[in-house]
Amino acid sequence: MLRRMTPHRPVALLHRWATPLQVLLTLGLYLQLSVLGGLAAAPGLYGWWALLDASAAWPRWLRVLALSAGGFLGYFSYALCVIFVVGAFRFVTRAGTPLGRYSYYSFKGYQWASYNALILLVRYTCINFMRVTPFLNLLHRLMGMKLGARVQLNTAVIGDSNLIEIGDDTVIGGDVTLVAHAAERGELVTERVKIGSRVTVGLMAVIFPGVEIGDGAVIAANAVMKKGTRVGPGEVWGGVPAVKLGERTGKTEAPPTA
Repeated sequence: MLRRMTPHRPVALLHRWATPLQVLLTLGLYLQLSVLGGLAAAPGLYGWWALLDASAAWPRWLRVLALSAGGFLGYFSYALCVIFVVGAFRFVTRAGTPLGRYSYYSFKGYQWASYNALILLVRYTCINFMRVTPFLNLLHRLMGMKLGARVQLNTAVIGDSNLIEIGDDTVIGGDVTLVAHAAERGELVTERVKIGSRVTVGLMAVIFPGVEIGDGAVIAANAVMKKGTRVGPGEVWGGVPAVKLGERTGKTEAPPTA
């Protein structure tokens, strides 16, 4: 006798095969990242190999010194190249975190994972050498972030760049968590994050999806801005979860020109 398919049965089947499916998708991402990482590493490796051949007749101490320095130079060459490799891949594939609410095991869930894997490739190989430099800003611009002038990013923990907007002269402090997604009851929920101009986000603060922060505001160190929080211009927020602590009177005007 045939079993009647109920509305819950497809979900049950998906849950049954979720782990094998996740393994296959993960292996696919590993392959993708291996190709992209290899492309980024190729110029530095080529240069190091050329140095290896050219230094064959050098004294051993000089050759060891040159090859050691060349190895580090090759690593920093990778750090610069990988920005453009993942940025170009993102441009060609139109990758990005989709807006809305969707299952981990949906196509949109896969889009979210594969896009953020590009950012993680940089984060886990070299991003700490880019913090508070124009190179980190360039990476996130290429990944789709709307980033103003003279923004200082001192954190590696940024995801969903295409859903984040930051205004001019804003400082994102050390080890801030800045993401536009949250996991809720087996689903991913994504919303845009907007941070205004001349905002200071303190050390290790957490910014969740849907947060909007007005110009000139201050977010205290270790504050947790829960999903959908709205911060007005010039306001000061802190705590877990964050609440309004006061206002920066007279601090919302544009800074004087030199």
